[in-house]
Amino acid sequence: MADYLEVRRSLAGVVLMVDARLGFTDLDLQLLDFVAPRPANGAVKLLVLLTKADKLSRSEADRALASCQEVLAERSTDESDIGITLFSALNKRGVDDTALMLRGWVDA
Repeated sequence: MADYLEVRRSLAGVVLMVDARLGFTDLDLQLLDFVAPRPANGAVKLLVLLTKADKLSRSEADRALASCQEVLAERSTDESDIGITLFSALNKRGVDDTALMLRGWVDA
């Protein structure tokens, strides 16, 4: 998997699913740091799905987004294409937006 993420030329993007209630775990951060050079140079896109968004209040969701933005800002460059979406499989929040974004990656 490491080789695939690191050197695969046809890789259009990476989707990282993060529990919105927990934020980035150590393992999430390790994976993010591993793939960060490719989004940083614009070689691949990155989408972070903050899952289980249905379990958050509005203020908790806002805090989760802000926290995620801080972490990603440290790894972002002018060439980066990084997105963050609140996502819930239960109530379908973010499903349509995510599908459109992924379709755009493939069609580009």
